[in-house]
Amino acid sequence: MTPHTLKTRNHSPLSQIVREYRDKFNLTQEQLAHDLSVDVRTLRRWESGETVLNDVRELRRVADLLGAEPERLGITKSTYTAVTLEQVDSMLEHIWYLIDVARSMEADMLITKLIQDLNAQLTDENVELLRRLAQALHLAGYVKSVTTRSNEAYHSLHQYAEMERVARLIQDDTLLNIALTYEGDMYCRGGNIQQGIQYLEAARDTTPRADTAARGNGIQLLGRAYLRVNQIKSFEQAMAQAEELSQQIDPRHSSTRGQYSLGTVYEEYGRSYTRLGKIQPAMDYLDKAEKTLEPTKHWEILIKTARAMALVRGGEIQSGVQLAVESVEQCREYGTVRLMERIYGIQNHIDRLTRDIGMVGAKLHEALDGPVEYAIKSDDSPTVL
Repeated sequence: MTPHTLKTRNHSPLSQIVREYRDKFNLTQEQLAHDLSVDVRTLRRWESGETVLNDVRELRRVADLLGAEPERLGITKSTYTAVTLEQVDSMLEHIWYLIDVARSMEADMLITKLIQDLNAQLTDENVELLRRLAQALHLAGYVKSVTTRSNEAYHSLHQYAEMERVARLIQDDTLLNIALTYEGDMYCRGGNIQQGIQYLEAARDTTPRADTAARGNGIQLLGRAYLRVNQIKSFEQAMAQAEELSQQIDPRHSSTRGQYSLGTVYEEYGRSYTRLGKIQPAMDYLDKAEKTLEPTKHWEILIKTARAMALVRGGEIQSGVQLAVESVEQCREYGTVRLMERIYGIQNHIDRLTRDIGMVGAKLHEALDGPVEYAIKSDDSPTVL
């Protein structure tokens, strides 16, 4: 029997799941066909019910990529095996790809399902499966950090704390470094900066066997934390070290999965100099970051948001607001709540400027025209000379 069997159009489980997924995430058939590694004509036949897929392994693969339970596609538990290391690696690659193209909500659903599948078959003796679980928790924590607000940082913190537990269990310094780093970053994001610095410094000081990418990423985020407590010298030292380490790695094949690179260091410099009021160096670094980072939707939105912040703080409010508006539209479309918060920061800055200008303007108005009480009582208009 061939893997596919032609039949009249119906509402097969496969067609229903494909349609549900496309509708839920507003995908074209071309996009989903690319994700499933099939041609568009094949996907159309699946969706219309013209073709029924019978191959159990292919059905399992499709179910995994669409976050569906295999049973929904007619696969009984007795006919498929537990998830393999190869399948886990494939799913992790796919979900990181979704992050690159800023499809965060899909990534969130799929990584949640993958972790459930891993936990269902884990034992403490299976070190390689535990390592994949830690990698999945890393990804889950990152996705949650992108799709939630600062006051919801506990969602990511839970994932990273569990990642820390697993990393210690299997004695993997690289994974432990990443877990401690992002736990620290989440504490900082939630406002507990001193505790965040403790975790970030622990990542730096207690994981001697961590690889270069993990160490550099942690030091970059430690530099960010130092800046938030005005430890400028420590910030500069950390960023210089992070920049040096970033030039020793290939971000596309690193433990930090492209979230740390020379480009991210440049972007960090750009936002940091904006915070310090050094607008021209900030813009220069953001230009460098854009040229260095991979041309993905994720980095496009990140750089656009950072530029908007720099322009507004540099006094080019109209240009900055225009970029901020474009960023808002993209953040809403792709579910990047974390970047949306930065745009709220731009709005808060503009609101403060408006209040300050209003107060100063009122003083000048009073100096020119006199107190309000005097202006009401006087019938005379000022004479223009």
